[in-house]
Amino acid sequence: MKKGLFINRIGKERFLIGGFLLASFLLIGILVFMLIPLVNGGVGENVIVKTYLNVGTVAPEILNISVEDDSNITLLPNATKLVRCEVLYRDYNNDTNVSSVNATLYEFSTSTENGADDNNYHYTNSSCVLNNSFGSWHGVSDDQFTGLANCTFEVEYYADSGTWTCYAEVWDSTDLNDNQHENTTVEELLAIGLPDSINYGTVNSTYVSDEQVANATNFGNVEIDLQLSGYAVTPGDGYAFNCTYGNVQNISIGYEKYNLTASTSGSLSLTEFENLYINLTSSPTTEQFDLGYRQNDATNDDAWNSTYWRVYVPLGVAGTCTGNIAVSAVKSV
Repeated sequence: MKKGLFINRIGKERFLIGGFLLASFLLIGILVFMLIPLVNGGVGENVIVKTYLNVGTVAPEILNISVEDDSNITLLPNATKLVRCEVLYRDYNNDTNVSSVNATLYEFSTSTENGADDNNYHYTNSSCVLNNSFGSWHGVSDDQFTGLANCTFEVEYYADSGTWTCYAEVWDSTDLNDNQHENTTVEELLAIGLPDSINYGTVNSTYVSDEQVANATNFGNVEIDLQLSGYAVTPGDGYAFNCTYGNVQNISIGYEKYNLTASTSGSLSLTEFENLYINLTSSPTTEQFDLGYRQNDATNDDAWNSTYWRVYVPLGVAGTCTGNIAVSAVKSV
């Protein structure tokens, strides 16, 4: 064997022996470390220190919001609707730590939670009623940390239809707070207001009555047209009036007429009457009226318009006559 090769072989053997001894020492060190007892506190090579913390004030949180028990809002004609927005909250400092809840109800596309109040699209309640003993609500049981706020809004009949949002804020005694919102829908309201009666007074036979004015008011929240029909005693009977005397005792439906756009004062002949006014019919007829809904919180002057009526008294009737005009609001197209 050559000398160089012998030396190289000895070197490799020494290298392998050295690696084996190093791995052995490391393994022994790990085993020794694992056998050394750990000390909880105090002094030792390895010490575990227990840690403690008392949490002070925590922020309240809103868990859920429900508007009208998760139903759409149906407004009331010419009246206000009490709309409820209920807010379930939790405060782990105790529910009594919640100091106030406020809420806004607003039309999503028109306003924001910080917008100004307007009966068409924005309402505010800055003092919702807090209930810390509500029992249960929507499957959630009351405990010392949860409370329920009842936020109500008097929503006018002419509030815009569409998507609305209830935005609520809950505050605790240290001014920590949380906020959340929930969407709902205000439905379209079709409603028309008219006087209880139209009195043509005393009209001689074969004459046209004086013009009578009946103001129509939009008591809903969409622009409307009018659907008109008439009857004497029962719907569809073909008459405008039934009279107490005469050999006929009924006035045909076509002798009662209306104009929805213009007034004509003074006396009229039958021909003039027929040219200027539209026949009332037994079947409902839709007429364009384009009556907008109220936009002004102070007055409804922008939500009413006049309709004009006359009747012709033919031969064959006498005494006292009564009839009915049926008016419905339909959405303008």
